[in-house]
Amino acid sequence: MTTEPNSTPPAEHVTERDLLARAACPAEWVPLPNGRLGLPVPCKKRRVFLATDGRTRLCEHGETASAISQYANGSRTRSVDSACSCMNCDGLTAGRFQKPPLDWPNAPSYYDVLVTRDAEAIELPGGRAARRLPYAIGSTEVFMLPSGVLRCRHGNSESTLRSIEKGGANPRRRPCGCAVGKQSWRRGRLQTLVTQRAF
Repeated sequence: MTTEPNSTPPAEHVTERDLLARAACPAEWVPLPNGRLGLPVPCKKRRVFLATDGRTRLCEHGETASAISQYANGSRTRSVDSACSCMNCDGLTAGRFQKPPLDWPNAPSYYDVLVTRDAEAIELPGGRAARRLPYAIGSTEVFMLPSGVLRCRHGNSESTLRSIEKGGANPRRRPCGCAVGKQSWRRGRLQTLVTQRAF
C-alpha cells in the first residue's frame, strides 16, 4: 500500500517513532482554520489533528474537545469568526490524559510550515518578504513575516489597524481599508492552545 506525501499512515502502523519523525518535519503540519497548527493522526471517526503540545487532539477546524463540548452544551458561545461547526467530541478525547511522547520535538515555526506548503509569497511595503496565512482573520487577509509577526497586505499591524479604526492614526502610518475583526492577531494564538478549563 502506498501513501501520498503528507498523508496519515494507517492506524495499525503508527508508532511513537513514526509520530516523532513526522512531528519534526514542517511539511507534515497543517495550518487549521482557527490559526493553530495540527499534525494529522489516524482516526476512523473523523479528521483529527494533534496539537503542537504533542497530546491535545483537535478537530479539522482546530478546536479542542473541551471547546466543542462547551459550544454544544451552551456554556460557551462560538465566536462569530469560528469555522467550527462540530457538535460532538468523537475521536478527540483519546489519550487526553497522556503525556506527550518522550523526545517530542518543538513544533516547527508557523512560517516554516507556510513555506513548505507553498503559501503565497509577497513583498510588503518596506521590502519585507511575507507569506499569506491560508485563512483570513476576520475579513482581512493576513501575512506573516519570517519573524512570526503578522501584517495586513499594506504592512500594517493589528494595533495600527485598531488605531486607524478609532481615528487616532499617526500620520506616519499607512491608512488602508483592512479591518481587524473580532479575533485577535496575537502571535501566540497561532500555535498555542487557549481553553477556558481543563477537559
